[in-house]
Amino acid sequence: MSRNFKAKPDKDMWATICPPMEYRVITGEKAYELGIVPAGMTGVNSVAIGASGSTADTIMYFANYFRIDKTEIDQEPYIELYESGLTQSSIYGILHHADFSGRTETLDNSQLLKIAASGSTTDIQFTAKPDKNEGTLNELRSQNKIFGFDYAYGQGMKKKDDK
Repeated sequence: MSRNFKAKPDKDMWATICPPMEYRVITGEKAYELGIVPAGMTGVNSVAIGASGSTADTIMYFANYFRIDKTEIDQEPYIELYESGLTQSSIYGILHHADFSGRTETLDNSQLLKIAASGSTTDIQFTAKPDKNEGTLNELRSQNKIFGFDYAYGQGMKKKDDK
C-alpha cells in the first residue's frame, strides 16, 4: 500500500458520494474534480466508489481507479477506513498490485484486522465494470463482479435484520 496520497473528501462527503453498502461509478473527470484521484495519475477513465457497513461503526470507502494500460484495464483501489464512528481516517492509501521500492509498504496484522472490522478485505477488485452506474454491493456480488466485500454484505444484512 502507498500512503503518498490522501483523497480530499472527509467522512461526511464520502457518505454523500456513496451511502453504506452501495457503489457508484463516476467518470475519471468527476473523480479528479472531487479530489479522489491523485493529480499525477493519468489515464483514469472511470472510478467505482463503494462503502462497506454502517457509518456508526467501522466503515471503509474505496475508489477503484480504472485506467487503460496499453490493451489492458488496470485497477488500482484507494481505501479510506474510519473506525467506530470517528471522523478522521485511521488507514488510507492506494492498494498496489506490486511492491514498489520506497513507495509501498505492507499492511501489518492490526491494520488488516481494522479493515476486517469494516466487513471488507484488501482484495478489492472487479471482474468487469458494473452494468449500472449505481446500485448495491449485493448486486455486484450476485453478478460476481466484485471481490473483497463478501463479508461486508453479510455484516450489513445482519445489522439490518437485528433492527
